[in-house]
Amino acid sequence: SSTRPTPTGPGSPSGWSGRFLKGRRDKIILTTKVGSKLADGGPAGPGGLSRQNIKASIRDSLERLDTDYVDFYLCHFPDLATPIEETLEAMNELVREGSVRFPGCSNFESWRLCEAIYASEHAGLAPFACNQVRYSLLDRRIEDELLPFARQRGVAVTLWATTAIGLLSGKYRFGQPPPEGTSWYRGPYNYRKAMTERTGQVIDTVIQIASRHGKTPMQVAMAWCLGQPGITSVIIGADTPERVREDFGAVGWKLTGEEVAQLDAVSAGQRLVVHKDCPGGWGKASAEC
Repeated sequence: SSTRPTPTGPGSPSGWSGRFLKGRRDKIILTTKVGSKLADGGPAGPGGLSRQNIKASIRDSLERLDTDYVDFYLCHFPDLATPIEETLEAMNELVREGSVRFPGCSNFESWRLCEAIYASEHAGLAPFACNQVRYSLLDRRIEDELLPFARQRGVAVTLWATTAIGLLSGKYRFGQPPPEGTSWYRGPYNYRKAMTERTGQVIDTVIQIASRHGKTPMQVAMAWCLGQPGITSVIIGADTPERVREDFGAVGWKLTGEEVAQLDAVSAGQRLVVHKDCPGGWGKASAEC
């Protein structure tokens, strides 16, 4: 990612990435980002989505990854301090020089994505080709506007948080405390606000369907996302080899029509908002956490 400095050298994550790409670059779709959101909702990190930061960050990423180009270069969050035209012009320059194949965005609302596409068309610039957003059985807000718009305009949609920070992993059940050591136990996520009876019903349904297929709940949750119209791909958790193998189990099979309808019905209207107001975690915090 281009959002922060990354250590370099043979033992660094960047070194591993560069070695992995050797001899197989043409077989890999490589994505990186620029900018990050400040806590106060201001500009998208130091330099934000300015022309200077976009071009400097891609140079750094290419050097760290030891490659000549990335396939997708994403604006991590909207930058309220930089005109979208400046951002698009910088992205277009990178496309023309060949260091970026497609510009994209992440966490852009439907209206903001529409504004960016209109601006690029008006100025004859390369448009955003994809948008990376939150979506899961527990948060279906993007179905209201973003997904229909993206389908109409041919914008690819990549998903993050498809298991809602693990709530759909099968480890969490309504009426039970979060397992010790998990992110929902440690905080700052507010478990009591998230684990409603309705959330528990979705989780129970996912677990039931997983048992029928010999799959894990996470595989079912991701398979449902991948089956939704307009969804291109999902981001997986790659913290351990075992987790990678489990996540890959979300593909190569399909939910039945009846199971999809069952999941659609139990999760209809779900708009989970994750509150980060429990810094002490579930075990040490007040009864509200």
